[in-house]
Amino acid sequence: MRDPVGSARLPDTADVVVVGGGCMGTSTAWHLARRGLGVVLLEKSHVAAGATGHSGALVRQHYEARIGIRLAKESLAFFRRFKEETGFSCDFRTTGFLSGTRERDLPAFEALIELLRSEGVRAERLTPSDARTMEPQLEVSDYAALVHDPDAGYADPIATAHGFADAATMEGAKVLHAHAVSSIATRARQVVGVKIRGAGLLSAERVIIAAGNWTRDLAATVRVRLPVRYVRGEVTILRRPVDFGAPPRIHFDFYGNTYSRPEGEKDTLTGYMNTDPGKTTPRHEFAESLPAATVRDLRTRLSKRFPRMMDAQPRGGWSGAYDVTPDSYPIVDRIGPDGLFVAVGFSGHGFKLCPEIGRLLAEYVATEKRPEPLVPLRASRFEEKQLVRADAPFPGGRRRRIP
Repeated sequence: MRDPVGSARLPDTADVVVVGGGCMGTSTAWHLARRGLGVVLLEKSHVAAGATGHSGALVRQHYEARIGIRLAKESLAFFRRFKEETGFSCDFRTTGFLSGTRERDLPAFEALIELLRSEGVRAERLTPSDARTMEPQLEVSDYAALVHDPDAGYADPIATAHGFADAATMEGAKVLHAHAVSSIATRARQVVGVKIRGAGLLSAERVIIAAGNWTRDLAATVRVRLPVRYVRGEVTILRRPVDFGAPPRIHFDFYGNTYSRPEGEKDTLTGYMNTDPGKTTPRHEFAESLPAATVRDLRTRLSKRFPRMMDAQPRGGWSGAYDVTPDSYPIVDRIGPDGLFVAVGFSGHGFKLCPEIGRLLAEYVATEKRPEPLVPLRASRFEEKQLVRADAPFPGGRRRRIP
């Protein structure tokens, strides 16, 4: 009989310790357990307590670099068959995705559509009239063209992490809540385990830190410096007016600096897109509320694209921090002492990529051979000046952290 998630007893040893109970840690733990490894996942609070539980949880393929498109495409396919694979539901909902461009940015827009199509994404080019028919509440008068991805959608981030965690326990993994890792233990430049506050040493020769914003500090306990900064991000939930109509699709407004998606049948989730360097913060704690002025600003920005949303009723919000790398793509690599792996710096992309990143990272840890798709995400690329670069720009050449 398996232990329920969070209630297992702490063993003395493990083949692999995964630190972090968000979508990335639980996905990786499940993929490792399926390979027959003895896995212990340690979470300092509870599954999905951090960034995952506060995620916008968009699942889309609209990237400007091939590596991003390919990882997102594989992950989207997994989300669509999540229950078949894991036995649990992630409540994935297909909504479709829309984003428009102004006349001056048409060359970049066309190049991006060509890139998406070359990678097998169903990127449909729409006229403003087409888009207005598809999305009656959308203001398109400043758009020259729009792109539609009918396969995009969103999932329940908490259900996703719990689904992976439950599936991992079914495969024999142990998932423990309220076990905070204080440091990585090493001997002669070899990982020997992790030190847990109040519980001592858990021995293991392989450790994966997938602890979101806490990864950088844990890596620093073995003198590993990660080029990650924290950027504040805000999200609010708005109740749509009763006469709004059907739930809208996911929409990216590069010009208004907002993204939005439906939240259930009545609400819309919206937040800022831009990683403004002015929002860099040394702290990464979550705030479970937003200043009224921030909520008003988000609603005003959103209403310029969906005018009826000016009458939307605020239903709460939160603020957190994105762990951002210099090229806005993650580090997924073996780093520092032998046996230490990290998955960090997802820059807002983590949730939508977690199925495929978890699979690839598990393969890397189990076989000690780096999968080809992870080569561009190696830690050394910053020193080598081989950053992940756009294969086609977003409108206006913008490079943004996009949820």
